[in-house]
Amino acid sequence: MSYKSSLVRKLLLAALLATHVFAATPKDTIVIGVENETKRINPLFDGDHDPALYFVFSGLTRFAPDMKVEPDLAKSWEVSEDGLNWIFHLRDDVLWHDGQKFSAADVEFTISQVLNDKINTPARANFEEIKEVKVVDPQTIQIALKTPFPSLLDVLSLGILPKHLLQGKDVSTDPFNQHPIGTGPFQLVQWQKGSHISFVANPHFYRGKPKSPKIILKIVPDHSVRTYEIKNGSLDVALIEPNLVKKLKDDKNIKIMDFKSADYRALMFNFHNPILKSLAVRQAIEYAINRKLIATKVLHGYGSVANNPIQVSWANDPHAKTYPYNPKKAKEILEKDGWKLHNKVFVKDGKPLEFDIYARSHNPIRVALANILQSELSKVGIKAHAIAKNNGAFEISKVDAFIIGWGSPLDPDMQTYRVFSSKMDSSTNKAGWNYSHYSDPKVDEALLKARTATSLEERKTWYAKFINALHDNPPFAFLVYLNYPLAYNTKIHGIKSTILGHHGARFTHNVEEWSKD
Repeated sequence: MSYKSSLVRKLLLAALLATHVFAATPKDTIVIGVENETKRINPLFDGDHDPALYFVFSGLTRFAPDMKVEPDLAKSWEVSEDGLNWIFHLRDDVLWHDGQKFSAADVEFTISQVLNDKINTPARANFEEIKEVKVVDPQTIQIALKTPFPSLLDVLSLGILPKHLLQGKDVSTDPFNQHPIGTGPFQLVQWQKGSHISFVANPHFYRGKPKSPKIILKIVPDHSVRTYEIKNGSLDVALIEPNLVKKLKDDKNIKIMDFKSADYRALMFNFHNPILKSLAVRQAIEYAINRKLIATKVLHGYGSVANNPIQVSWANDPHAKTYPYNPKKAKEILEKDGWKLHNKVFVKDGKPLEFDIYARSHNPIRVALANILQSELSKVGIKAHAIAKNNGAFEISKVDAFIIGWGSPLDPDMQTYRVFSSKMDSSTNKAGWNYSHYSDPKVDEALLKARTATSLEERKTWYAKFINALHDNPPFAFLVYLNYPLAYNTKIHGIKSTILGHHGARFTHNVEEWSKD
């Protein structure tokens, strides 16, 4: 038997065994299928992707289904006229899962860890404007800012950590990350790596005991397997791929909910690549892409055309410039820049217009996007090679181009500054998400002004300038926004729609309200 066939058999056997373990899910347990398994359940390190975080932790603020900020651990707050000083009044009925009382000291400790230079946390970029945090009394915390920072309330939705368990320890490596204690609606009871994470309802949850006694997050990376397990009843709830919806639509025991998202996919250009650093080349690529075709072919109606990174935000400029599909113009731009067609490929100074497009092999949509871009670009004389590799087999910041995804339904600062500011270049900032090594003074200025302006209209003005600066000097070719089909058993009740984030983050946003017949 070959190694490949043996591996396939082992994977199938593992899937069948996992199915057997959770077949006919218990009446008192909701089993949720998830694609990814985190390395550590800690809000400082995985705030954008991990559904387990919301189960265990809670922040000073939270978001209603319509994305408006609501009080959570903080019951109210005041801000000074200049926007620099905030006072937060905390709930006095909150207990940690171990029974200790939550207080302002925990808030001060958490923010100090975010700002600790020795800890490489991506959350730090969102807290840069904080000057000082002061405990006024056990139920009152004061936050002083360097400059006005309107997205502070969004930022403070970050889960708070327990000072009494982590003080004096390295929060990035402590065993706490495998056995977390929070103030959230569910308590972790077992984590079997590669299989599942089990939770029980927190009986002392300050917003009321959750309706489901138990929750299991079952790790099911393969989209097809998740769909199969929803159909056979070994999963109660899961996000599924758009092309697999038809397999479940006629099943009377299954419902499909269509979640909109702020999650976009784009072609990231690496500015360390001399060919892609060329503005003419990047603009030609932009015009060569038929985004409507891609949205139809790849998303099967679950998504739409993307033109910029904050298109679904209040900050979007509906009049912003875009790149319409125009292959003729793409060729004209290249010819004007000195490129000449030779054997159907543009060549300049003896070098072909050629580069690689990487995608993570486990993600069908990203692989499909890479393949369709390879095909579309070849029509205008650009030779792109679609390459699908496992996560960890390559570094995003070092490949020619990458099918990237970002997007947040929270304040537009949350995933613009960290991704496009030159201060966030991953080659110089370990916490940075600017993997393309992009730098544009107009973008930097617009992002800084937008994140510190106090007036909503002023912020809109600066975000409009940001969008247009990205258009004029594109770091990404934006492709599509995703919608997420959520499949769930008809026995499950209480799921509410909201706008999802990257990788479908927040689909369990009201999990404490879910129940099962």
